[in-house]
Amino acid sequence: MKSLFIILLMATFNVLARYDETLPKGVRLAVVREVQSNEITHLLNQQTAPESYGTSVNIDAKALSKIDRADDVFLSDLKKNSPEVYENLTAGAYDFDVKANVKVTGIGLGYGLSSNLTLYSIIPFYRASINVKTKRTAANNYKEMNEIQNENAKATGLVLDLESLPDLDEGIVQSAIVNYYGYNPLGEWQASGIGDIELGFKYRFSSWKRGGALVSSGLILPTGREDDPDTIQDIGFGQGFLGTFIESGVGHELKRVTLNFRTRFDYFFKETKEKRAQRSSGDLKRAKDSYEIQPGVKLTVNPYLEYSLNSWLSFSSGLSYVAKFQDDYQSQNSLNDHILESNSSYSHTVFDLGLELSSVKAYMAKKFSAPLSLTGRFEKVLSGKNTPNITLYSLEARIFF
Repeated sequence: MKSLFIILLMATFNVLARYDETLPKGVRLAVVREVQSNEITHLLNQQTAPESYGTSVNIDAKALSKIDRADDVFLSDLKKNSPEVYENLTAGAYDFDVKANVKVTGIGLGYGLSSNLTLYSIIPFYRASINVKTKRTAANNYKEMNEIQNENAKATGLVLDLESLPDLDEGIVQSAIVNYYGYNPLGEWQASGIGDIELGFKYRFSSWKRGGALVSSGLILPTGREDDPDTIQDIGFGQGFLGTFIESGVGHELKRVTLNFRTRFDYFFKETKEKRAQRSSGDLKRAKDSYEIQPGVKLTVNPYLEYSLNSWLSFSSGLSYVAKFQDDYQSQNSLNDHILESNSSYSHTVFDLGLELSSVKAYMAKKFSAPLSLTGRFEKVLSGKNTPNITLYSLEARIFF
């Protein structure tokens, strides 16, 4: 199943509402962000059309022969005497509909090394579950293939009774998935664990009245679990590659309105990994190969604004555009390289809306005892390519100390 982590922690680590602001020297910031997804059943595919995360399994003669030794002998005779029937034979088909739910807790820590330089880290923790429902979508064609055999009997002199083969059921499908395709059994799946950790700094290199500019850089550590090529319905919790990034942007206040703009580039280093050359989530492949992978660069562009209703309440809104460019795959099979490369890029545009309750201004005016804030946020994918069709709800708490 295509990874969903790519969109679940989109928020950048901002110190305050204005993008360019950094922590005062010696001040610490702790952030906890709880993210809940809606029930995820579809992605927006390469043509930007909705596509199910589910899997459709059609059991043909090749798959059927791997389930039972007696059927293997029977079908070998069929292949020898009636190759046309062998190639067109099907025991039926099943659909496995997938529904995913994901929760993420993001923990951010910041420290003001100087008035213009802040060090920070982001540590996400994932909890994911996937439910799978089965539905038969096609019957066997044994009777039809028997009729073709009867027509060819004069030439071959042999007719095998195809209706003696087993009819398809869920057990046979699972056996084919495990014994023929080499995957783990399909079913409900749950996992939890840490995601990729980000370590970085923010440096405010320019300032002016009511505004400034900031640059940020750091490392992305591949600490999250990866998508398992042997499990159809799992979710990866990270990119799976060591990475680095550079980000820059500006912030400016206009009375009650704060305008912000940031741009970020992510670069990931080359690694060798084992993959199946799947065209989509439902495209089952038997072969696994090792590939040297150079991930494509990822670009993020994010304009957003905040409107202060009063010294305690503010409203924020923005758009985030993310585009990850195509990976480069190198192996002994150039066709599989092309298949995996063509499915490796993604892009999405996300609208977000937030409401923040903050005591920071009251604390600075000595009207409240502690600087802290609480933010509720709604994020929705407006459009995208090869990306989850997802809505996120989050609650974030911050405390300065």
